Amino acid sequence: MANGVWTGATGAAEGPFAFLTTPWGVLLAEITYFTPFVVRPLLAAFAHLETAQLEAASSLGARPLRIVRTVILPEALPALAAGGGLVLVMCLNEFGIVLFTGAKGVTTLPTLVYGKAILESDYPGACVVAVVNIALSVGLYALYRVVSRRAGA
Repeated sequence: MANGVWTGATGAAEGPFAFLTTPWGVLLAEITYFTPFVVRPLLAAFAHLETAQLEAASSLGARPLRIVRTVILPEALPALAAGGGLVLVMCLNEFGIVLFTGAKGVTTLPTLVYGKAILESDYPGACVVAVVNIALSVGLYALYRVVSRRAGA
């Protein structure tokens, strides 16, 4: 859309946002879309963080970076792992972002299944890729549930 506005306004052959159809553009779109799924468990973990611990560390002479490293990060790591696991499962099965960014050179498991089944009519190959995708998704989701239960998120 931004490239279309730019080319319409300036008459240029192509817009300034050529990176959007590259793997980096897909990665940027996925980071933008999935960030709230990591923030939510982190907020739950930070809600349980005792401010007395922070004040005690500060009054004992710990610098801010050391407080983050020794007090905040250990509390946040399980929630960060849970959110990261959830995002990994969701990114593994994401078809829409690759489709909407128009990244034709980017191949993900869902686009590979689509390409094999619809474009190549290779149904056995599509089934193999789909089973691998399902196995990875179920395994990662089980790992996410274990980590999120330990994190209390």
